[in-house]
Amino acid sequence: MGNTDSYITFNTDIAEGNFSGPEPITAYLLPYLGLQIPGEINFFANFYTGLTDGITQGRFKASANQVYSSIFGGTKFAPRNENNWFWLGKITYRVSPTFKLQYSFNQSVNINQNSQSLQSNLEYVEPSPGYQYNFQNILDSANTYTHNNIYQTLSLTHTLNPKTFYELKLNYFFTHLRADANGKQWYQYNEPKDIANFPIEYYNTNNDTIGVIPGDGFWDIGNPYTWHDHYVEEFSVRGDLTSFFDEKNKFKAGFDFKFQEIQSLDIYQPWVGELGLNNDIYKVHPALGSFYAQDNINFSGMILNFGLRLDYWFPGKYVDDAIENLDVITIPDEVRDNYRENSFSWFRNRRFKSRISPRLGISHPVSDNQTLFFSYGHFSKWPKPQFVYAKISPISSQSSFQKFGNPNLNPETTVAYELGLKTQFSNDDVLTVTAYYKDIFDYVSTRSARITSVRLASQSFTTYINSDYARSRGIELEYKKRIGKWFSGSANFSYSIVTGKSTSPDEGILVLRGDINESVKELYMSWDRPFSASVSANFYVKKDDALFDFGNGILDDFNFYIRGQFQSGKRYTPVVYTGDDPLTGRPIYETSKYDRYSKIGDNWFWIDLNFEKYFSINQLKFSIFLEVNNLLDTKNSAIINPVTGKAYEYGDQTPISWNNPLYPDLQAPVSPYPFNPASYLTRRNIKFGMSIRF
Repeated sequence: MGNTDSYITFNTDIAEGNFSGPEPITAYLLPYLGLQIPGEINFFANFYTGLTDGITQGRFKASANQVYSSIFGGTKFAPRNENNWFWLGKITYRVSPTFKLQYSFNQSVNINQNSQSLQSNLEYVEPSPGYQYNFQNILDSANTYTHNNIYQTLSLTHTLNPKTFYELKLNYFFTHLRADANGKQWYQYNEPKDIANFPIEYYNTNNDTIGVIPGDGFWDIGNPYTWHDHYVEEFSVRGDLTSFFDEKNKFKAGFDFKFQEIQSLDIYQPWVGELGLNNDIYKVHPALGSFYAQDNINFSGMILNFGLRLDYWFPGKYVDDAIENLDVITIPDEVRDNYRENSFSWFRNRRFKSRISPRLGISHPVSDNQTLFFSYGHFSKWPKPQFVYAKISPISSQSSFQKFGNPNLNPETTVAYELGLKTQFSNDDVLTVTAYYKDIFDYVSTRSARITSVRLASQSFTTYINSDYARSRGIELEYKKRIGKWFSGSANFSYSIVTGKSTSPDEGILVLRGDINESVKELYMSWDRPFSASVSANFYVKKDDALFDFGNGILDDFNFYIRGQFQSGKRYTPVVYTGDDPLTGRPIYETSKYDRYSKIGDNWFWIDLNFEKYFSINQLKFSIFLEVNNLLDTKNSAIINPVTGKAYEYGDQTPISWNNPLYPDLQAPVSPYPFNPASYLTRRNIKFGMSIRF
């Protein structure tokens, strides 16, 4: 809302529509012609588009003249800097009360210049703000990210008898992510450069020799360091059988088979050579799935839910061939032997790994209004593709030194325990207290390996291994309150601690480079947020039932929702004061190599509210709504200055690696001053809209 040229305005437009009802041909046309098919067919359709120029605010707010998508319509679906599209269609055919068919199609497309689109592929690494700060003067040359997702499902539900039914689903999923410089191919990239131009900034202006600061840290020409494209195409079949042995015993079993094609191209510094200074290119066909069974038994008020799940994973022919190909010298003989030993052979000598996971849940009343519950389970997660397939083909392994995949990785496993007590004071008041503990092991990390060969001349390379772990433990409280039909509310509080050996797989590389010291004790994880609390309330006033019978026709038929959220700030690594620069007098703060993520930044707090008023005109139903995010315009730090523990403000001291405007860098290359518009989370923004129902 407001002046679209103002830096405090997001220039946001949102449109959404829903349509549903009986399918018109079979419901109206065919009966009119005297034709009648058995059962009934209904449809549902939804469309959403959200267009905005972004959420960054501050001293300078830039935007590209035109965002261009290489894989979805060029500029047609990208009128703004952030473009979100979604459409869904679903048709349901109830052939009989015991037989139902359903088909659904949905697609979402996101086109923007938010680098978090690619950062989201990182495991357990909290993405940094996605604003491409270094390119803010030439955003037309910055990377544009297009994420296209398509999901189709055909399902069948058949009730065999009053106690047994089954469901069968055929699914198709496709996701495609392209990151390129507004439509450029990698061979069209140019190296980014910061050129000193007007207005020129001088130093030593009071001396005989006047110096010129070599640039402002922002790129003036060139393109980003990465060109990326990957897609995943997946076909899956899922089946579930549910049977009630009796009214107190429910049994469920099923399977889930997935067949994938994954292609990834990642090129670093594309202007170097034919495929960049470094690249990672592969196309693989893994298969994965599961078999599972569970039984739910209710006796004497106690509910027992126990089950067993078998997960399997075929890395695919790409890995199996690399294991047998001795030309792939970045797979040591030990890894080859362990892969054969730890996997099973299947049809056409394809190999697979599997993991069995038990699950248990118990709920038991301890009084008329209290229930004690406990759960225990193992949960497996197969490694990300780049951890397995990177550079394990004879061709790609000849590229520049970088991280190499490990085909013998095992799934990351989480063992979770939960114990809680639910107290129902009345039909309208419920308090739940839960304590939990999660143990994550076989967490992926990096290490250095050495191979002696003619080609690599006994050089080291970096690969992935299952060696790290993490632990999460905490307590959660939830209170829910309801008063009639006009009020409902909840309050939530949690305290947790997450510690482990390393916070991301890449920490092993930082240790090898000497940037950080290897820890012999558990450290806080970067995503650890100890405290979290929220309070929400919803007020609904029916038509002609205004509060205290005042204002019927005006102060009725509305809904008001408000929510307050508090959260501990982001963890960061502190800096240590080591003295002052003898020439400039600048205080020197250097990053500690020992206390990684030991400090917590400025806490986050915000209040959101939504008000919606309903009214009717003839047969049309209207609503007018007002939505306010961050009502108090709180500054929540997204980029932490480790000297102060909050976002940088002019006049603050900074680490020696930052370009402090109080003590500007005088030698190239220089970094931009830390005035990043994404230093804070979204400030206050207001949306106003209207909906029509007919």
